[in-house]
Amino acid sequence: MVEVEPNQAALLLTGMRRHRKPTLEDRLIARVLAPWLDDELARGMQASLSEAHIARAEQLAGERTRRAMVRRLDRLVARAQHQRASSRIVPVAPCREQVCDAMPLILAIRSRLVSGEPLAAQGIARLKTLLNDRQGPCYVSTGSHSLTVALHGIAQLLHAEDTTRGDFEAG
Repeated sequence: MVEVEPNQAALLLTGMRRHRKPTLEDRLIARVLAPWLDDELARGMQASLSEAHIARAEQLAGERTRRAMVRRLDRLVARAQHQRASSRIVPVAPCREQVCDAMPLILAIRSRLVSGEPLAAQGIARLKTLLNDRQGPCYVSTGSHSLTVALHGIAQLLHAEDTTRGDFEAG
């Protein structure tokens, strides 16, 4: 007869499995599959789905990605405030009206990113997706306050409980 610890039994009964700490291989796979994993995490897929998802969630919530998101927000604001006529280097300019309207939320999210406090990977993934979408509200005037609405949702997701920690056992 196989003995099962009580916490393992609970995991087995709920259909969940216990994850180990992501290995170097897991982290490399997460980097290679980053666009796909980011999209899944942004849509709300649980980070505990696989070791690659856990590794990518940790990468998204890590200092390196947070600094990159701060730089991207700073560039978005700067480009919206100082638009040039037509630039061949940057084919799509930010929508000045949307960015100016959403400035309080942009600054609040920027502040959260630099704070060092734990943030949910889903919110960071959603922010990254928003900034990458050249047809989205950062770049196209898709409707009144659409960027503000999108950023408000992201701000709420950033405040959500960080589910990337504690899903795996240290090893």
